[in-house]
Amino acid sequence: MGSGIEVGPGAHPFELPLPGAHVRYLDRWRANESTGLFPQLAAQGEFTEPDVIADFNTDRLSPIADNSQDFVIASHVLEHLAEPIGFLREIHRVLRPGGVALILLPDRHQTRDRHRPPTSLSHLVDEYEAGVDEVSEAHLVEWLQNRGKPLGNTRDEQLQTLDRFRRRSIHVHCWDAPEFLEVILWGIENLDEHWEFVDGSLPLDEFPSGIEFGFVLRRSGSFADPATGRHRFEAAWRSWSDSRVGAGLTPAEDSLIQAYRKVRQVVRIRRPAKWSQARQLGEHAEGST
Repeated sequence: MGSGIEVGPGAHPFELPLPGAHVRYLDRWRANESTGLFPQLAAQGEFTEPDVIADFNTDRLSPIADNSQDFVIASHVLEHLAEPIGFLREIHRVLRPGGVALILLPDRHQTRDRHRPPTSLSHLVDEYEAGVDEVSEAHLVEWLQNRGKPLGNTRDEQLQTLDRFRRRSIHVHCWDAPEFLEVILWGIENLDEHWEFVDGSLPLDEFPSGIEFGFVLRRSGSFADPATGRHRFEAAWRSWSDSRVGAGLTPAEDSLIQAYRKVRQVVRIRRPAKWSQARQLGEHAEGST
């Protein structure tokens, strides 16, 4: 399988059961700092001690060399970032041609984001082009209002609230699978990213209470022109998506047959059952990365 990285493993890193697989962990804080920031998640298990400390908003994956990784795992990370397009580009940069990325994200319809609008592609592009490296006050205020949390009366109180939740790493952005597809396609067409669609997952894969979707992406070793690359990726994803939705199976049956089949084949990992536990805590693991 080779060597790779997991970003933001929190208290539940993915297991890599195959001999010879080697993973390093990148996170923003040491384990003891994470425990202090997120005691509700520390109750589920000890936080992983990272091998590399990196602030994903400012450092991105700068400690990792170009074309050096066989795989990258980013589970419930991109929605917390100030500017996810640039981070996805970083994942592409550090992968070797033929390397695989596993991207998992919460489906906004299945979480406490269900009443929030999706983050538009145009908004994400504007932030990418502006080089945003800090979660904006506008994002924080919108999230606080959605969650019914008080901002504070005086400006000092407001600034303290904003700083606290900026550190706790809220869901800055939210999407469903077709909406996030557009983010990937934009990178293919505009940032010279050579992604191939390998497989994915949908909330129904986690019957009865699925909350996430995912993409398994391969960095291609061949270089199609951007328009062709976008067309191929979109066609492959839509064909897969149509077959998943129209399979005629119950979620339970479909889950047993299909869940993460290509993830296991290509990345050889097993997803721990952590997000249903976090959801019961009422915060859906916001702040875990």
